[in-house]
Amino acid sequence: MNRTTILLPFLLLYGVGSSLTAQSDRTAIRAEDLREHISYLASDKLKGRESGKEGGHAAANYFAEQWLRLGLEPLSVLPDDRKQAIAKDYLLPFNVRRLECLNTAGLLAGTDPSLADQILVIGGHHDHAGVGGPGAMGSPGEIHNGADDNASGSSGVAELAEWFVAHPIRRPILFMTFSAEERGLLGSKAFVEDGPIPTENMYAMINCDMIGRSVNDYLYVGGLGTSEEFHPLLDDILKESGMDVEMGDAGEAPSDNTSFYHGGVPSLFFFTHIHEDYHMPGDDADKIQYDAEVKILELVRDCALALDARDASLNFVSAPGMAMPADFNQKMMEHFMAISERKRNRGKLGVSVEVEAEAAGLRISKVRSSSAAQAGGLQVDDTLLSIANTVLKSKDDLRRALGGKVKGDVIQVSYLRQGKEHATEVTLK
Repeated sequence: MNRTTILLPFLLLYGVGSSLTAQSDRTAIRAEDLREHISYLASDKLKGRESGKEGGHAAANYFAEQWLRLGLEPLSVLPDDRKQAIAKDYLLPFNVRRLECLNTAGLLAGTDPSLADQILVIGGHHDHAGVGGPGAMGSPGEIHNGADDNASGSSGVAELAEWFVAHPIRRPILFMTFSAEERGLLGSKAFVEDGPIPTENMYAMINCDMIGRSVNDYLYVGGLGTSEEFHPLLDDILKESGMDVEMGDAGEAPSDNTSFYHGGVPSLFFFTHIHEDYHMPGDDADKIQYDAEVKILELVRDCALALDARDASLNFVSAPGMAMPADFNQKMMEHFMAISERKRNRGKLGVSVEVEAEAAGLRISKVRSSSAAQAGGLQVDDTLLSIANTVLKSKDDLRRALGGKVKGDVIQVSYLRQGKEHATEVTLK
């Protein structure tokens, strides 16, 4: 029995999502809820959500809990093995070399059983660059929190799931977050090639990646040429959205919609462009433009509703090329130049340290001549307790505290000398 034969009776007979355990009464997509999601996902606690690592798993489990809370159905629960869902049922593991990575998925039933084999996929990746992980452009030891890339998009998927649970459409919706996007779109590729839903049962895919830093309401929507029907159904909605929408037809992008496009699924890409914090440690939750992201998610919702209003399936079209903003290459070049300048001006303290067992802080074993540390009065055998409000327990903590600092930056240093605590200001060189 092939996968289509297994899936369709499950959707038709059991009405996936029809008896929700946590039916939402929400009628709006809210900035405060996006802020709550993103503030957790982009916190230092998750250490940049690197795929296959502890932080990446924490992000996956967070979304699994959301799908459970909303009463979505996990793909692992089939008609011959129905049970009370638990969070881990929403995790879809796959391997990248020796790392186990975790996609997540939750299924919401449609209201029309005759369309049960036309599943709309709405997704975004939850992984990021970690601490010096894949794609990290900051200094060694810096956490790359990835608030925009892509806590914004994956959190948006969660908010859309909450809205559609309260307002189901005719077709089923599969809400997904992907891991290992930063390693080469590997999570979405694994799902498209080896997942439990064959691509012929995917009506369309909508990908949300970096939708939290819109400038002057700018939004890029790519992939519009991957279906004959996208332009007729969506152009007016996009043009009348009140946003400055740039449209692209090509099917590829440096994001997960590419995997679905290569699987023959009409696929859209929502994106608000790169910025100075792209793949940098400064991509933090306080820089997200939450109200603008709400407008983008409302537009994604409206596009989904318009697609669902069509009775027939969509006709896939091959649309070669990379769909990205017209000035994308120019902005990337400027970004790389700024990173190079930052590295040339990296501020240094000028000490070597040792970790001492059962002792607080880091013992200074060497102070370099003419260094910032020497000018600031630090000496060999002083114990560094904190730098720039970062408590020092390891050499990684020291690298993280100094990461992103440039020559001329003044930092606060707390240290022990002969059992007494001192504080001083040091100007990095």
